[in-house]
Amino acid sequence: MSIAPEKTGGWSTLILLISMLLTSAFALVATEWTEHLGIVPWIGVGGLLIGVLLAASSFPDWLTHVFSLVYGLTWTTLLVGNTFPDDLVWTDRIYALANRISTWVYQAFTGGTGQDALIFLVLLSALAWILAYNAAWNTYRHTRPWVAALPFGIVSVIITHYYTGSAPLIRYLGSYLVLALLYVGQAYVMKRERIWRKERVAFDPKLNGGVLRSSFVLALAVIIVALALPSTSSPSSSVSDVWQRVNTPWKIIEEEWQRLFSSVHAQRVEVLDPFSSTLSLGGSSSLEETPVMDIRAPDITRYYWRTSIFATYDGRRWALPTGSVVPLAAGALADANVDTPSRRTITQTVTNYLPGRQMLVGASQPAAFDREARALVRTSERSPLEVYRVSSGLPLAAGDQYRVASRISQADAPTLRQTSTDYPDWIRQTYLQLPDSLPQRVRDLAAGLTAPVDSPYDKAKLLEQYLRDTITYDLTPPGLPGGRDYVDFLLFDSQRGYCNGYASAMVVMARSVGIPARLASGYAEGEYDPERGVFRVRENNAHSWPEIYFPGHGWVEFEPTVSEDPLVRSDPDQEQASEEFPEPPLADDSSEDPQSPDEPEAPLMEDLPEPATAQTSTAEGWWRPSLLVAILTVAASAALAAGGWWAAENWGLRRLPTVEQGYGRLLRFGRWLGRPLQGADTPLEWMRDLSTIVPDAREHIARIVELHAIAQFGRGDPRDPEAIAAWDHARASFWRHLLWDQWLRRLGLASQQPTPDD
Repeated sequence: MSIAPEKTGGWSTLILLISMLLTSAFALVATEWTEHLGIVPWIGVGGLLIGVLLAASSFPDWLTHVFSLVYGLTWTTLLVGNTFPDDLVWTDRIYALANRISTWVYQAFTGGTGQDALIFLVLLSALAWILAYNAAWNTYRHTRPWVAALPFGIVSVIITHYYTGSAPLIRYLGSYLVLALLYVGQAYVMKRERIWRKERVAFDPKLNGGVLRSSFVLALAVIIVALALPSTSSPSSSVSDVWQRVNTPWKIIEEEWQRLFSSVHAQRVEVLDPFSSTLSLGGSSSLEETPVMDIRAPDITRYYWRTSIFATYDGRRWALPTGSVVPLAAGALADANVDTPSRRTITQTVTNYLPGRQMLVGASQPAAFDREARALVRTSERSPLEVYRVSSGLPLAAGDQYRVASRISQADAPTLRQTSTDYPDWIRQTYLQLPDSLPQRVRDLAAGLTAPVDSPYDKAKLLEQYLRDTITYDLTPPGLPGGRDYVDFLLFDSQRGYCNGYASAMVVMARSVGIPARLASGYAEGEYDPERGVFRVRENNAHSWPEIYFPGHGWVEFEPTVSEDPLVRSDPDQEQASEEFPEPPLADDSSEDPQSPDEPEAPLMEDLPEPATAQTSTAEGWWRPSLLVAILTVAASAALAAGGWWAAENWGLRRLPTVEQGYGRLLRFGRWLGRPLQGADTPLEWMRDLSTIVPDAREHIARIVELHAIAQFGRGDPRDPEAIAAWDHARASFWRHLLWDQWLRRLGLASQQPTPDD
């Protein structure tokens, strides 16, 4: 197995291919969209080298593709498996990887939200292998340089377009352009030289070097012109209209991508997704009026339907607090941090409308759910149990119902104003965190705004009002520049944003003046239907808001987003007549008045009925995604096999007369079996050799060739059905020799067929 230098351009071609691959791969690594991206270049290099070897082999095209698939799965599994903890044996790693892939596929097909960044890494690794193998194949088996080089450029452009961080990805794109033009120029020169040698045309041997120099100069000229062109910020209306029409289908793809890879640390946020493990800041929000759920609850207060709590801010995104995922039994206490005298328990019934969702919602501080679930919690002996998010063990179906008990705050403004600032250590450690890179002017602004008052409540109200007065609500705010802190950019530059920005700014400023705060995400109240007694919550009710911690009262919501109504609490000192939390008896209460801290905690939901839809535990439900994937895999494999069989026999031949169809199939299988019809062969000579390879179909091969000769050179009927009958008898023999006997001979397990010269 060797590759002729005069055919491929020697080592220079391989070096250019590897360089193109690495520019695209390293551009991806620089984005830091997820962990372990460093394995992608290694997978690509492996795919390129295997592609070179397979392209230089004597195997037929389809067989080399099968080998590439096997090698790619093995290499990718090996490198991805190395990202798992070292204490796992390889059997457990493979099982864990398969389980996570099957779960993601299940979520993808049922409308769920993908939250496993490992799947994104697996898909990128597979893409790197495919592109690398394609480049080698279309260089060393077929000379198609644009087919080899262009996919790397497409990937580089997409990465550069969707990345808005500070890494200089344009350098990778420029490097790719130079390398691609050098490679394409050399490939075409090599192709022309082969033709000229065959036709005995004289040419200058130094031509290749001249073309490489010209390609390099052309690439530099293109880059310089592109950098010198002026940018426009006001495209014409006609261009804008065309772009909107073209971009609409792409928006759908982007929304699906955000749903399936919500944990990827992308910089652009096209869809507000309160179910991700991170909350990226910046970009636009595009949400529809699609109904998400109905919530039956007493219409006695202003509700926030919470799903997640975010605590760690790095200047560009929020992350969930560090915790452990624990099973949560139906009716069990979910959060010990909500048992305060100023809170009261209400029960809500949630009807889900979007299949595949797993996050469970609850008003204010969810305390217990009537179904088995999983909870991300703080588990520390030095702090009370605190829940950050709760998810159902299995994805919710459309129409599923569950009940949740929540404890809502009834503390009025004077009560909150009089609370102490003696915060527990566990609160200070988690909810006063700020990045070292936070600009000082953010701290100075917060300190100046809150200087006139002393209590944390009044400071929070001043920050809330400042944001409502100065920040303009905008679903398409200016993009966040690279290297900038989001809150700093929002407060001092853009001053435009939506709920994510308002909530982030208030939490960051509150922390900067020593007030523990966190960002909550979920849904705003929605529209109340008095006839049905439910709140209709839609997709565009997705919301984020700040929560402030008050010792003895827990976490209390604030509303800085100007598109939402102000959140008003009873405050006699300020002569505010409206009450945010009145105190009539709750008709839907699921417990008596709150117990004193000295009394043991009673089960919150012991009187609730079982869920309408039977649920199983998380462990019992793991087989469902795996079974679904197995069924889909078998069905897809069967469909692929059937499609491949049909294409092998019929592709390009269906419009020919029946005799020509039969003869065409013989020609096709003869090529695959290593005996193509060559220019110097007569049909009879070729028939003899093919019959030697497939001896049990000798009679039928001879009949098809005979009918072809009569139809071509005599007066035979080109539509003679006997040709189809002969092929039907020969079909099984050809497929058996192609799929089985060839493999046995290559492995040395079957005797070699005699050659035509024997």
